[in-house]
Amino acid sequence: MKMDGKCCCLVGCLILAGAAVGAADEPQTAIQAGHNLLGETQYHGIGPGHDIGLLAFRTLDGESVYLSDTLEDGPALFVFVSTTCPLAKRYTGRLNRLHDEYAERGLRMFAVFPNADETREGITAFLKTVKFAFPAVPDVGGYLTSRLGATMTPQVFLVDQDAVLRYRGAIDDNRYETRVKESHLKNAVDAVLAGRPVDRPVVHALGCTIYQPSPLADGEVTYTRHVARILQDHCQSCHRPGQVAPFPLTNFAEARRWQAEIKEYTHARLMPPWKAAPGFGEFANDASLSADEIATIAAWVEQGASQGDPAEMPPQPRFHDNWAFGEPDQIVAMPQEYVIGPEGEDDYRHFVIPHESDVHRFVEAIDVRPGNRTVVHHVIAYVDTSGKARELDAQDPGPGYTRFGDVGFQPASMIGGWAPGNLPDKTPPGSGSWLPKKCDIVLQVHYYRSGVEERDLTRVGIYYSKAKRPVRTRLAVAIDQDFVLEAGNQECVVRAATTIREDSYVYSVTPHMHLLGKTMQVTAELPDGTVRPLVKINDWDFNWQITYRCRSLLRLPAGTKVKLIATFDNSAENPNNPHNPPQDVRWGDRTTDEMCIAFLGLLKESEYTAATAASGQNQPGSE
Repeated sequence: MKMDGKCCCLVGCLILAGAAVGAADEPQTAIQAGHNLLGETQYHGIGPGHDIGLLAFRTLDGESVYLSDTLEDGPALFVFVSTTCPLAKRYTGRLNRLHDEYAERGLRMFAVFPNADETREGITAFLKTVKFAFPAVPDVGGYLTSRLGATMTPQVFLVDQDAVLRYRGAIDDNRYETRVKESHLKNAVDAVLAGRPVDRPVVHALGCTIYQPSPLADGEVTYTRHVARILQDHCQSCHRPGQVAPFPLTNFAEARRWQAEIKEYTHARLMPPWKAAPGFGEFANDASLSADEIATIAAWVEQGASQGDPAEMPPQPRFHDNWAFGEPDQIVAMPQEYVIGPEGEDDYRHFVIPHESDVHRFVEAIDVRPGNRTVVHHVIAYVDTSGKARELDAQDPGPGYTRFGDVGFQPASMIGGWAPGNLPDKTPPGSGSWLPKKCDIVLQVHYYRSGVEERDLTRVGIYYSKAKRPVRTRLAVAIDQDFVLEAGNQECVVRAATTIREDSYVYSVTPHMHLLGKTMQVTAELPDGTVRPLVKINDWDFNWQITYRCRSLLRLPAGTKVKLIATFDNSAENPNNPHNPPQDVRWGDRTTDEMCIAFLGLLKESEYTAATAASGQNQPGSE
């Protein structure tokens, strides 16, 4: 009996004598199901609470489907099924009834066929028997399987109208519809439609494992089947017209033109930019390529960079031309256009925008619109209540003021930022960055110089939390300001630590150093001695300063010590060393000085309860 990476088929029925049966939190599922199908024991995809991004795919009929369009009417449900899995087929009636019950309330359903050995002809023939009432999607190249982390058939993934995954797992608790006691999926759909949190966002699935081998096992690697998706997901947010990347990669001709560079830079992990070391912390915004993706690109180039079947080409992504989350609650802009000279060092310019409102607000997201993406490297929006930014602005001719290393004042809050390739993100539900009713919003804009005179007028769309009582996000800082980096030393070591005073959740980590930075490791040592990895940077780059968003909230009890250890290269061999010859370097605001900081985005546990998180779904209000 041949396994081929999935349940073996014998007379149309998958029966694995002595197979593993479900997860520890679902001990009765396999017994209730009536036979020993394989149970899902873990998953590697995104979990509930995470934005699944800008999905686009084609149905069996060739229709291009964009998730953003689908979610205009209501939530979306991806059901992973198979032509050969008997349990998936058994659920046909239940799935059609679910569609009939919820279609008028906006739920869109898609039957995803993920197995690599299922042909379009086979799926078409199968549908004549099962007659699904919703579109079928052949998962070409295993794209949806990979993006969602699907492992079994049947298995479902429910996405709300904000493109956030709210439920993954089993449809219900029994293969026999007359014996169902827990309708997991139906309960989740009801909760999402009512704006409530899902009580059980993960229920491990039971069924047949998905057969989706590495692209390298398919023989010829082609652009349409294998490479286009990689470039769409990881490269095109920057490598498209009007963006900061030096050339576009939006079609086959462009990819073939730059194939050697694509292979070299991905193999060296220079692109896409992602500095966090693998296996040290898990991040929702991980932009890195997997080893399989890198190998796929290399194989494509080595095999001659063929185009492949045009029918397998995925839909071209739609990048946001309008505001990410609809019309913002507030739009702020630089006071006037800023001129960037053609030559010289990069410019860190700070623009002061007065803000006044009748109430304090909490900002759950911002959407930054650079006026000139050719030269804008990153934008960070700070809040100043001290008036210091206005003083610095008055002392510097022209709009704003230039300052390297820091903003020149102690920020009361940081309401968000943008860098090439980053999509707008929201703070955890029911939370937000504090925006006082009277303050200055200070936009720090990092400008490249392009070789010609450029102009920029950047805007920022601000979205307020709609929670009745939003929870304020906090910052914890592990910092050392007393170090001396000795001239000529390639391995200057600096350590810093901070103690978490109240039970908290950490949702993001942002390391910060300047030009001499080399490595940084940040860990959390819990009071019981447990050490949790937060982030590790093995090859620091001042030009790629990333906020690493934790894949899930990590609880840090009071007394937890957040520790960092960093190394700096202050030798002449460091090509980024601003001093020739090297000289001793200390803490300072200038780029030619140094810093050693790890910022942690926190939520106090006492404030951020399950009920408070759920209030992110409540009616608008402001305290």
